[in-house]
Amino acid sequence: MSTPAEPHSSALLTPIQRRVVLVGMMGGQSLAAIDQMVLSTAVGSIAGELGNIAQAPWIFTANLLASASSMPIWGKLGDLYGRRRVFQLAILIFIGASLLAANAGSMIQLLACRALQGLGGGALLTMPYAIIGDIVRPRERPAYVAFISVVWTTAGFVGPPLGGFLVEGPGWRWMFYLNVPMALLALALIKWGYRIPRQRIEHRIDFAGAALLFSAVGSLILYTSWAGDALGWTSAHALLLLGLSFCLGLLFLRQERRADEPIVELGLLRMHTVWPPLLATCIFGFANFVIAFFLPLYSIVVRGTSTVKAGFALAPLTAGLLIAGIVIGRRAARTQRYRRYASAGLVVYIVGLIGLALADSDGSLLVFWGCSLMLGIGSGMLSPMVIASLQNSVDERFLGIASSLPGFARAVAQTIGTSALGAFFALRLDGHLRADALPITDPPFETSALLDSPAAIRTLAEPLKSAVIESYRAAFSESFVVMLGIIGCSLVATRFMMDPTHGGESERVPIRSRPSSITRGPQRREESSGASARGGPGGMQDG
Repeated sequence: MSTPAEPHSSALLTPIQRRVVLVGMMGGQSLAAIDQMVLSTAVGSIAGELGNIAQAPWIFTANLLASASSMPIWGKLGDLYGRRRVFQLAILIFIGASLLAANAGSMIQLLACRALQGLGGGALLTMPYAIIGDIVRPRERPAYVAFISVVWTTAGFVGPPLGGFLVEGPGWRWMFYLNVPMALLALALIKWGYRIPRQRIEHRIDFAGAALLFSAVGSLILYTSWAGDALGWTSAHALLLLGLSFCLGLLFLRQERRADEPIVELGLLRMHTVWPPLLATCIFGFANFVIAFFLPLYSIVVRGTSTVKAGFALAPLTAGLLIAGIVIGRRAARTQRYRRYASAGLVVYIVGLIGLALADSDGSLLVFWGCSLMLGIGSGMLSPMVIASLQNSVDERFLGIASSLPGFARAVAQTIGTSALGAFFALRLDGHLRADALPITDPPFETSALLDSPAAIRTLAEPLKSAVIESYRAAFSESFVVMLGIIGCSLVATRFMMDPTHGGESERVPIRSRPSSITRGPQRREESSGASARGGPGGMQDG
């Protein structure tokens, strides 16, 4: 006689609790998302008050370094100690860092606080996806994952105006103070609603692996942040950072093979249900993030719009991301065709890029907005499919680390891609300016002057103005063509994704790389009767 299947953990929550948890984790994630958008308008004011404007870019770099490096570590900690506890800890870290940042007396203090914020933000950005895996049945996950796009859409619309209001009003320090009430609300909602018991198990944290991963990713991010700017891509110091990252990465892989509880279970990466969506989102992230910088600049220089109106260049993209994520997420939950929608999304994205590559400065504004909309639709269709595909392909023990890997891969790829594609654009623009604009100027000028103030291009006299605009258009077009090739590789990767109806959810490939951590498992702690009474039957406690 066969034993009945163990009910999914979502059955332990009421519908009200599930909604409360969803709102709470979206509120927690919005802390990290809106924080970046709000600060984008305050860098000048912060540097003016604290001094040392040369270190101002590190307000974002320090946060990114800590956030990206810690994502897999948080995912593993969630698997080991329960996602509710880890998410609450991350919120408390973010609150503490925000209060310290609001009272920073120097740029160095602020940067340290931003790094601490990034440490907490690494969990706030990735843990909600794993929590969805706990509170929602596998079949329904694409629809719920799509709701996360609401957070980023809200951050894109609310962040910059809110930041401008605070800078002009009470001051930039209130950007950090306002994090506190929102964080406390998210903390309360998660504590009340997220009551899924888990067994108390003895674990060993792979501190060596965590340190090696953090250092390897940090060195890589520093290389991409400094190369081409302060150091140069092939300078000795830059190559030293790149070599250090590579060596630390090799040491990390070696450590993970022998650790009892590895930060990243390498067996996951060999599963044919895991690596295609992970590779697809990594390649996509390499090319996609730079669009947020390219479209407003394209609108200002090539189309001649004002700086204020250029901000609306991303509005169609954001709307497409939101609508496609929710609509396609719900449809995928019904049909379970993850691969189809992921591939279709990238096809739509490619069509949008082709339209931008072929556009000229006199083209219709509706065409430009339509291309931006296609980019948003394509991105919105891909992201939920990647998360849901990964979650439905792994054992519940690895849900946290599996959910954190796409965010981690995308963050690292975005950092590298933004620097690489930005450098390619600047290189091609410099070549076009020297070929088309410099020969008709008297006296000659430095091309860097045009790179520093794009809005001033429209004040140039003819025929120089037309030559410069055409140089920008050609550089953008060539950059979009390069992005087409990269997105095409991501499209190929999605064709290897597995639908749950074709081996995804039902396959559950076991990981057997080490008997200590996989087949034998960690040793369970013997619970006393008092502990059992507190935590529920079998020594269970709220996770």
